[in-house]
Amino acid sequence: MKKNLSVLLILLNISCTFERLENTSQIVDQMDDYKVKRVSATQIAYQVEEMGAEISKALTADFAIQMKNVNSARGEELCKLKNMELIDSLSERYDLKVRLLGQPDIASNKQLYVKEKEVLEAYADNASKNLEMSDNIQKIGDSLFVYTSPIPYKNGVGKLCFADDSGFAIWSIILKKSEVIKSINVKALRKKNIK
Repeated sequence: MKKNLSVLLILLNISCTFERLENTSQIVDQMDDYKVKRVSATQIAYQVEEMGAEISKALTADFAIQMKNVNSARGEELCKLKNMELIDSLSERYDLKVRLLGQPDIASNKQLYVKEKEVLEAYADNASKNLEMSDNIQKIGDSLFVYTSPIPYKNGVGKLCFADDSGFAIWSIILKKSEVIKSINVKALRKKNIK
């Protein structure tokens, strides 16, 4: 009986220790977020570009998968970015905001930042002239970055979501500078010679 009790106590102690260790690693990760980091403007710009490119690529792929055999109700939800697990998880992880924008947003969307609207107008002009479009980064004040990325015409997002003939659509990803800095691995960037 005493032997069984001692074995039970040992097992109970071990299970509590693992839980404590698990919690400890979470706490260490959280504390790392609060460490003071010395980062340069170049490192921040590089990280914004890396994060934006990775996020926009994932969004485009996820959107394409969800568009297959979609009914009209779900199509409307997709265009409004409703019930999209990827966007929800990215928003939670990086505290960011994602918008799907197109030609009609230039005149009607009053929530756009001035720089965001200017970039959208430039994309619309390029789309009307069938010029190649590339990703763009704009700094908004001291605390935000807007990463915009065109969605390829062949994906059909513009035609599905916007009632115009341009057929273009862009991802607008609004990143907080503080979250970008948290995600920077200074040592890894230095190894890549980004200082």
